[in-house]
Amino acid sequence: MDVDALLKELDPNGAYELRRDGYWAVWPNLDVRAMATLMRAHEVRLSTMTGTPAADGSLRVIYHWDVGRYLLNLETTATNGRIPTIADLLPAADWIEREVRDYYGIEFVGRDTTDPLMLREGDTPGLFNRTSDLGRQGDPAETAHTTIASQEGESR
Repeated sequence: MDVDALLKELDPNGAYELRRDGYWAVWPNLDVRAMATLMRAHEVRLSTMTGTPAADGSLRVIYHWDVGRYLLNLETTATNGRIPTIADLLPAADWIEREVRDYYGIEFVGRDTTDPLMLREGDTPGLFNRTSDLGRQGDPAETAHTTIASQEGESR
């Protein structure tokens, strides 16, 4: 598969670059449903997704695709903490969306339900958001464990 052609089909005017770790496109207004539909049509495999806070406090989602011998990374912004789901188009995205929701509180719009994956039932989504300053956390898992333990009256 020609990654350049794929990217041009997705956004004819979108800027991207080939780095040592694959192709990267940072498109804040990416239509993720169109992206998932196109990737599925070309039999491109979703490797994973990454949720991450930006320095300005916004939340980003990076979709990592396996395109033959290249990794394609498409980064977009979750507007007001919301982004459309792709799990109905690509079932492999289901657990990843649930994990990103648990950790960063991003709402994947269009899902019937979003059961917790990493949190307990009833826990508030956005674990990393409430355990540290966005973009300046050390080990989020360690910070989260300490914070939850102290909220529940447990010693560390």
